[in-house]
Amino acid sequence: MTKKLLLSLTLMMMLTGCVTPAQNAPQAFPTDVVAEDQATMDDLTPGETPVQDAPQAFPTDVVTEVQAKMDDLTAGELPPGMIVWIDAPGYRFEGASGSANLADDTPMSPDDAFRIGSITKMFTAVVIVQLAEEGVLTLDDPLAQWLPEVADQLPNGDQITLRHLLTHTSGLANVVEHESYWADLFTEMVVDEESGAVTLACVQRDPQDTLARYVYGQEAQFEPGAQWRYSNTNYTLLGMIIEAAAEMPLAQAYRTHIYEPLGMTSTFLDCYEDPLVDVVHGYSGIGDAMADVTELHESIGWSAGGLVSTASDLTTFAQGVFGGALFDDPASLVAMTTPTPGSSYGLGITLQGESMGHAGYIAGFRSVLNYSPELDTVAVMVYNHDSADPEQNLADMLNPVRPLLRLDE
Repeated sequence: MTKKLLLSLTLMMMLTGCVTPAQNAPQAFPTDVVAEDQATMDDLTPGETPVQDAPQAFPTDVVTEVQAKMDDLTAGELPPGMIVWIDAPGYRFEGASGSANLADDTPMSPDDAFRIGSITKMFTAVVIVQLAEEGVLTLDDPLAQWLPEVADQLPNGDQITLRHLLTHTSGLANVVEHESYWADLFTEMVVDEESGAVTLACVQRDPQDTLARYVYGQEAQFEPGAQWRYSNTNYTLLGMIIEAAAEMPLAQAYRTHIYEPLGMTSTFLDCYEDPLVDVVHGYSGIGDAMADVTELHESIGWSAGGLVSTASDLTTFAQGVFGGALFDDPASLVAMTTPTPGSSYGLGITLQGESMGHAGYIAGFRSVLNYSPELDTVAVMVYNHDSADPEQNLADMLNPVRPLLRLDE
């Protein structure tokens, strides 16, 4: 059992590290996907949230079809459970399927909390952009201006800017791609021989130590700005910059700049502040090798992948970002949703086809948050199984909804 479990976890972690496999290599994408849905925002005063009528449930046939799709997924080869929220003009769907805890067969609830992995990067990018609006920093500040001792130990450290970090164009090696990262993780984690549950203590890790272990001494992948390659290191550095510029811990910066203005009540930085809600059980592997990894805390993710949240809070966050309530200047959202040349990535936001947002991938959990400007719709899907495919499944889940929203235009 233990050997099967460790093999399963090894394969899972080699493919994850808060990043989908497709994100893990240099990419070239069309650069003409730009968010231009500013009409509603431009009519608002800075910081004002659009006033909307109370949403109603989708028609019964739509709800039935979406719920059936969810139930088919959780009844298949990759249980245990999932949540879907769809927030559209005039309508809202809050659905759950499957199990939140296989041990006692607790059913999933639409209000349950999950680790959201790299969706955290959207939060980090928002705070950096807000600090730029406040004049505390600029996106073209050199890394050395804020973290001079760190920049001295990085390849091209004197050339990298905050914009390079935000857009994954710094060329810095990815923390989780260092061979010692996995070796250290397997050394520290504990596997219960009887239950197969995996534990990694909840520790507040020093990002300086993270860099020293897994980044310093690594060669540059390319010159800053020359290519695009996803790297958690970029967002670890941005978290450090937030703490230096805002003069407060990262968890407090998220709370001050995002949660409190939007009224979010169930989001917190795992291991770096007291939990606000219980996280559902997370699972890795399949069949006999399925393991409960709820207590496997990859707290090294921090500003790159460390948040816990609910679908409700993520929906509120997306509305605050794409509705403009979190920004004083509409140009900030345009900048965040304009892809970097040669990629489909803006400032902490992925742009693909008609949607924009971010995916999350961390031990035991998969998630995706998408906003469709065409439909003015926020969609969130979260799984408590890390082999699921929320990006593809969410697109399929929205199919029953699209005709109704286009009809109401």
